[in-house]
Order: sequence, then structure tokens, then C-alpha cells
Amino acid sequence: MYSPKLETERLVLRRYKESDIDAKYEIITDKKLAKYIKFPNLTKEEELECIKVWIKEADESKYEKWVIEKKDTKEVVGNIDVNTIIKKHNYCNVGYTIRYDYWGNGYAAEALTIVSDYLLKERNYYLVECSCNELNKQSSKVMLKAGFKKDGYIANRRLNSDGSYSGVEYYSKSL
Repeated sequence: MYSPKLETERLVLRRYKESDIDAKYEIITDKKLAKYIKFPNLTKEEELECIKVWIKEADESKYEKWVIEKKDTKEVVGNIDVNTIIKKHNYCNVGYTIRYDYWGNGYAAEALTIVSDYLLKERNYYLVECSCNELNKQSSKVMLKAGFKKDGYIANRRLNSDGSYSGVEYYSKSL
């Protein structure tokens, strides 16, 4: 089974439900987050259709996707996904987004740690990779806190919401 339920002391990472649409839509329309991530310009109905596809394909898709929710309140604070799989070299890329109002609580590092450990130990990937916009210093700190090491930097690779380009920092974790 792909995207199994994962738990930490404070968080539950679970598969998507249709009722997650409001939190997901809040993420993709948040102007503060758009400073670092270019989200697709989808309507709420189009985003709901994406969630329905993810629900339908959850048992077949190796591109695993989790909602991150607080264990005590069941509030959705973000999401974390396997974005890319490089089968030939046995590694994958993971991306995560935390709702801006929940930044600074350690939720991203906690979720990234449990997901990367799961991918390395249970899915037997050799390596898990992450990247972030060079402007997003908080994300760099998250990856380091989750046990990743910085591998490199490439200039002018990420389109920003204002039309400018920023560099991308790359991080990885292996056993």
C-alpha cells in the first residue's frame, strides 16, 4: 500500500480526503507561500478534481501523497509528496508545503523526517532528495533539521511569482 498512515508525537500523515479541499486550496492561493513556490492557477473545483484523482489512484501511484494534520486538533497544516522517482538510480524527490500560519512550529521537519525515513527504510530508496528556492531560508533549515545535507546550488532555476528567477538549493538524505 502506498501512502500509508504515518504518525509522529504531534502529527498524523494520511491520505487525502475530499474534505481536505479547503485547506489545500488555502495553500495554493496563499500569496505568502507563492513568494517561494509557483502553484498552478486552479479553481477550487479543479483542485477538488485533482484530490479525487489522488484518492482514486492512492493504491496504485508510487508518487505517494500525504496530508499533514495535527494529532490533537485534526487541523490540516500542510502536505508532503513524492514528486519525482528516478528509478534507474533508485532515488526520489520529496516536496512539502506548510500553511503559512503554521510556520515556525517544527511541523515541516517532523513530517519530512518521518516520510524520508519511511522512503529509505520501507520503500528501499537509496536516497531522498529535496530542493527549495534559495530565498526560502526557512525551508533550508527544515531540510537540515530533518537530517538532510546540502548537495549543491544551481542559479536561476526557479520562476518567482514576480517574474524574476531564483537559484535552487538541493539537499539529500540516505541511510
